[in-house]
Amino acid sequence: MKYERFRIGGTYISKTSPEESVQKIIQAVEGNKTTYICVSNPRTVTIASKDKEYQRIMNDSFMNLPDAEPMVWAARLWGLKDVQRTMGPLLFKRMITESQNGLKHFLLGDTQETLDSVLEVTRRKNLNIVGVLSPPFSDLDDYDYKDYADRINESKADIVWLALRAPKQDFFAVKLLPYLDKKVCIGVGAAFRFFIGEYKLAPLIIRKFGLMGLYWGKKNQKYIPFIVGYLKDNVPFIYYLLKIPFWRLSGRKYYE
Repeated sequence: MKYERFRIGGTYISKTSPEESVQKIIQAVEGNKTTYICVSNPRTVTIASKDKEYQRIMNDSFMNLPDAEPMVWAARLWGLKDVQRTMGPLLFKRMITESQNGLKHFLLGDTQETLDSVLEVTRRKNLNIVGVLSPPFSDLDDYDYKDYADRINESKADIVWLALRAPKQDFFAVKLLPYLDKKVCIGVGAAFRFFIGEYKLAPLIIRKFGLMGLYWGKKNQKYIPFIVGYLKDNVPFIYYLLKIPFWRLSGRKYYE
């Protein structure tokens, strides 16, 4: 297990690609696993460096996918050439549109309006969405996880897609998991909004420079506070990148 991940700061990211991730998720479903998957970027790694419980959740996950290009940079600094960016929105779109895999999906999170828009698209394409739920905006301890799990279990879904933004969606998954029956939970942030076209993927050159977050900032959001927040969340990640060459010089391995 440890050889399947590489370290950034105190957080471990899966050595994977979009194709490999899809196959492992399908294998988890076929193996009747009840587990969760995180989707990580510089912001979540920075948060995890300050919140050890969140760091533990990411490190204990079935997979912790490299959602952002800077995660791939970290892999390259470790000398790992087979790691590919595995974006939550693209993973979501791919897995629900590949209907031949027979998987059933439950969507949890975002607004009811957004979920209704997703359902409209999926109905036209005859995709296998078996349930949706838009929980109220609340503290993590205020949710009725058993009630939510009962609804999900009754739907016979295989995968639960959580769109509550990290780190909330990952804490939510861990609290929900004990009540679920053979489900794989995947936190994918704004994936539903990408799916319906409200958010657009950045051009490839912007993604390669790791600046996608700046490109698709929330509609009508005041730009200066957005930039300040973006820098606060992402600049510390540079420190973790710079540590990797020194770790390698000292003999540390990517999985240590």
